[in-house]
Amino acid sequence: MKIHYYIYLFLFLNCQSQTANYNTLSQKADIQFEDNYHYQYSLTEKNFLVIDTQDKMDNIYSVIHSKTGGRRLAPIPTITDEETYIIIKPALKNTNDISVEKVTLEKETLYVKVKAFNNPNLLQTSRTSPNILLKLLKKVSPKKIITQY
Repeated sequence: MKIHYYIYLFLFLNCQSQTANYNTLSQKADIQFEDNYHYQYSLTEKNFLVIDTQDKMDNIYSVIHSKTGGRRLAPIPTITDEETYIIIKPALKNTNDISVEKVTLEKETLYVKVKAFNNPNLLQTSRTSPNILLKLLKKVSPKKIITQY
């Protein structure tokens, strides 16, 4: 009788641990973020860029500084081990800008949920897709970034 109890207990614990592992792997993890700035000119030729070194950040800000004209130059952020910067270039639909609503990570894919809106600081007829600099408050290394409306 004792042997049956131990077998039952062993099977029960193994099934529970497999279920818990399956649930944690299949869920998306929400990532806290800061929407730093929307640039109306291209910062990268790609659809997205993960800025994981200070050299990459310096190169991006050299483009930003060259486009600002005689105005005050924006400070260059420092890359740390606790955060990640990304640039996304979502396509506009019927508005002149978008707002970032949510960022989630599943395996090596980053999902960025956006919402269309009309930015009063831009011309209503502007259809230039913004280059959005996001600061993720977690160190991640996504291989793919998908923008969702």
